[in-house]
Amino acid sequence: MENKKKEDSITWASFKNLNVWVGKRQILSNISIHIKFGENIVILGPNGSGKTTFLRLINRSIYPVESGKSSIKLFNKENINIWDLRRRVGFLFREMEERVNSKVSLYDLIGSGFTGTFNSSNSRFLSEENINRIERLLVELNLEDIRNEDFHLLSEGQKRRSLLARALVYEPEILVLDEPFSNLDIKSNSIFNKILERLNNKSVNIIYVTHSLESILPQTNRVLLIKNGKIIRDGTPENLLTSEILSNLYNISIKVIKQGNYWRSIPLDN
Repeated sequence: MENKKKEDSITWASFKNLNVWVGKRQILSNISIHIKFGENIVILGPNGSGKTTFLRLINRSIYPVESGKSSIKLFNKENINIWDLRRRVGFLFREMEERVNSKVSLYDLIGSGFTGTFNSSNSRFLSEENINRIERLLVELNLEDIRNEDFHLLSEGQKRRSLLARALVYEPEILVLDEPFSNLDIKSNSIFNKILERLNNKSVNIIYVTHSLESILPQTNRVLLIKNGKIIRDGTPENLLTSEILSNLYNISIKVIKQGNYWRSIPLDN
């Protein structure tokens, strides 16, 4: 990764008055937000609140209902080329594992990041630069010893690191992650957390959804709370990760505590 620093005042994503419908159901309502370089953002909210749909606005796999008052800009462009976007933003979504074809090796899975497909048929077209990049990622993410293993036979932690490597092939400035810690055991969670910390130290900004306060990255400096398709709160972890605010968010009584650089939630009896 190129260790370059962006001024925090530079906005790379701008959404204004966005409404998203899937079929006859409105998923997001009146979304207006600016996202700047230097921000690491966690998105919290109940199941079905629209968190993943919000991330899909960034990867352009879903489009809002447009009106004269709505707009969306990524890197100051209203119509960004999808390949230009992939070179600047790496994506990891939960359902990606299911889209990987059978008998695809870990190596080919990472290489597919250059082609946009989840199979091994295009690996022979990789350039020398592409191959060198894959080799570096195998080492950096401690995947070298299992490079030829069938992706579907890997552990959850290995799969997640493989998909992260795939998201990193173009050395993006931004990472967008949908529940990156789900189904990981304690060790795998810790390994993944430390990898993201290293990336952040190289000026990679991270936007992610999680359902676990324990998985909130210490480098997180902005929190979005989404409920019923709306951003109901937007602020710092210190201001928003409180017992009262999160109890109202999830409609359950919880106690929120911070231990060192990490957060925890404890259910309370009603």
